[in-house]
Amino acid sequence: MDHNHLDTKTPLLPSSQSPLPTETSRSESHTPTSANIRRFLAFSFVLIWILYSPADIWVSRQSKALHRFYSNVTNPTDICSSPSGPAVSHAGYIGLKGDTETTPKRSFFWFFEAENEAQNAPIILTIGGGPGTSGMLNPLSAQGPCIVVENGTVPNPNRWTEHFNLIALDHPIGVGASYGTRINNSRAAALDVYDFLQKFFRLYPNFSRNQLVVSGGSYGGVYVPHIATVIHEQNIALAAGKGQPGAIHLNLESMMVSNPVSDALSHYRWMLQQRCYNVPDMYNASTCAELFAVLPTCLEAIQFAQQQSEPGPRVAAMKACRPIDEGDRHGTVTEDVRRKCYSTDPLGCLAPSFGWIDDFFQRPDIKDALVIPDHVKFKILAEDVGEAFDAYGDIIQSAYLLHEPLLRDGIRLLHYVGRQDANCAWPGIISFLKLLRSPFQEEFLRTPDVPWPTAEDATVRVVGEKAGNMTYILIQQAGHFVARDQPKLVKSIVDHWVQNVPFEADIR
Repeated sequence: MDHNHLDTKTPLLPSSQSPLPTETSRSESHTPTSANIRRFLAFSFVLIWILYSPADIWVSRQSKALHRFYSNVTNPTDICSSPSGPAVSHAGYIGLKGDTETTPKRSFFWFFEAENEAQNAPIILTIGGGPGTSGMLNPLSAQGPCIVVENGTVPNPNRWTEHFNLIALDHPIGVGASYGTRINNSRAAALDVYDFLQKFFRLYPNFSRNQLVVSGGSYGGVYVPHIATVIHEQNIALAAGKGQPGAIHLNLESMMVSNPVSDALSHYRWMLQQRCYNVPDMYNASTCAELFAVLPTCLEAIQFAQQQSEPGPRVAAMKACRPIDEGDRHGTVTEDVRRKCYSTDPLGCLAPSFGWIDDFFQRPDIKDALVIPDHVKFKILAEDVGEAFDAYGDIIQSAYLLHEPLLRDGIRLLHYVGRQDANCAWPGIISFLKLLRSPFQEEFLRTPDVPWPTAEDATVRVVGEKAGNMTYILIQQAGHFVARDQPKLVKSIVDHWVQNVPFEADIR
């Protein structure tokens, strides 16, 4: 079997119970016959194969009685190593609802097992932003066991996978190496993620009870609350005896969000504060005066659009607000205001790792090792996906409000934010966090920001026990891509958060 992968229709939902096998008639004689010996040997061989074959292969075979779905999974061993040795990982495709051979809808994922106690370690689901950015950027630039450099990969000393399992997902369909039928809004995208997770845990049932943390940044500030909401809604339905037939409870424990756009009003209301005052050499005085005059129309258009159900007003609001984001920046890099760049290439002012990761996934040997079909062109930034979401006006929403019922029901929420970002700037983020009507609102408003580990590194605002139920961390020397800018500090943040250890405490 090439690359140890499956190319099967793997089951998800139960259809009907298969009849139990009937017992074969026994010989009246107790003397072994050659036929009996052959049966015994065959049975023994099958039993040994079941017990010692890889889990993903066994799961796909043993679930024949269930509704089938497409999966094609491999276990790459020689393309990504951590400081402790080759990473244990699984990569490939899962077919989502509606997937067929003629009209595919297939999510690409790369699952890295934790180096320590993987079977019991929490699982972090990491997704890209955009909309249209590949989720593979996260593990291969900061979070995973290895990071991509110009000519391959090198071990990552600040990997999240030392203690946690990590699922990197190209989300939604059309992003990265995912391909097939597409959607155009964050709610539908969240339903696809729920479908993916249910099927993922059919392939890897030994991980299905582990704690689950949903993580994302930038447009992930829209994706993450929608994904967590769908998971939580379905968990409630399952507990009431409803929900999707055959689905299992997903052990959603918390959310982690970095530099998000989660509220269109807060995002645009505070954008000029960052670009005109906090970063004085970005927008000049005349640009600021011009754009402050546009701001009331922008905010009014957003509020009107949010009262409507059709995409037209949302698209109109995007058009009204676009000038605020497109002023002359005088070379200041929006994602990291400490840098200057004058490239007109969409990726030209970003870190070179973006291009290296894109090149990495174009290599025939890498595509072969990860079972990416020849006809699929990896897209580190899928502009057509972004255009479809824009045509729906998806960004014109207040996704942060979805956190309110999640917080009330005990699902923890972390925001860790780079101060040097003018794309999804910290003033707009702290603004919508203050507006969250949760059990923690009053305490969040009065809790001070405490230096951690030092004032030069970050400040932490923790509400709740240990690492907190609702926590906000402002990282001084990081821009939009926080984990890449401050990998050691962010690893410490993630270690404390996921293990729910007070930030002032030492951690293993």
